[in-house]
Amino acid sequence: MEIFTKLYSSLLPYLLCIPIGYFLKEKKLIPKWIIHKPLLFVFMPILVVDHVLEASVAKLTILPIISFGLAFLMVFPATWIYKHFHELENKNLLRSSFSFFNVAFFGIPTVQALFGKEAVTTLICIYIGTALYGNIIGYIQVAKSKFGTKKSIIEVFKVPFIYVFILAVILKIMQYEPPEFVSPVVDTLGIIVSVAGMLIIGMNITNINFKKLNWNYYSKVLGIRAISAVVITAALMAAEYFLVDGLSAEERQVMALIPLFPIAANLTVFASFLESKEKESALLVLLSMALSLILVPLLAMFFN
Repeated sequence: MEIFTKLYSSLLPYLLCIPIGYFLKEKKLIPKWIIHKPLLFVFMPILVVDHVLEASVAKLTILPIISFGLAFLMVFPATWIYKHFHELENKNLLRSSFSFFNVAFFGIPTVQALFGKEAVTTLICIYIGTALYGNIIGYIQVAKSKFGTKKSIIEVFKVPFIYVFILAVILKIMQYEPPEFVSPVVDTLGIIVSVAGMLIIGMNITNINFKKLNWNYYSKVLGIRAISAVVITAALMAAEYFLVDGLSAEERQVMALIPLFPIAANLTVFASFLESKEKESALLVLLSMALSLILVPLLAMFFN
């Protein structure tokens, strides 16, 4: 129970931002773009560059490959769900909800609570793989719920992640070291990113009628998503262990938590940015978060 208490006390301030976001949208106090645009174009890019510079070469090669592979392979169970259950009409939204994992907004406070501040760099390396998938293929999938394929591909180049990642790799090759004053700034930005992600979730659920939801359908979707992610991650990590064996025990434990993480708030950030399927995306994120709050501390107790 100590792990549950520690995790929940760490996440509570961020989770409280969901009803605050709901209130802000309901009362029309702040438009969503004031939150999601700085998040996409300023805060997350700075975090990515800083943690890429901190990470070891082994982390930057192995962990992003595993997490990208996980995101890519999750498309297949999502497609199976779409073919066999017809509650959610948008195939691309369903695929993105399976492939997007909340490694940043949910992951940062979770990993800090369970492993300490140093583990955030491991988490960001994992985030790079999921973000490469999410900000390119995943973003196209969300965009296709509103635009055609050609227009969706063009939309990708409006998101800064690709350029930021290239910049971070160049700086890493040049062995650039950021000045000391950057560290506390980045810590503060990590908090801002988590808060902003939760606010957007709250803003996007204002018009959802929870009484009319098909709870049986959503429980099947999230259950199959969690089981599929665990199986795929286990297979990828087994391959890494037998073929490379380049990760530490703690790095493997952090990676093992990822399949139990909720759907990334990026799904709602992108949906808000594109003004497409905002309610559906927020609902999937919210329900998956409730499930993660049970599953993640259970796995952490097993580690201990």
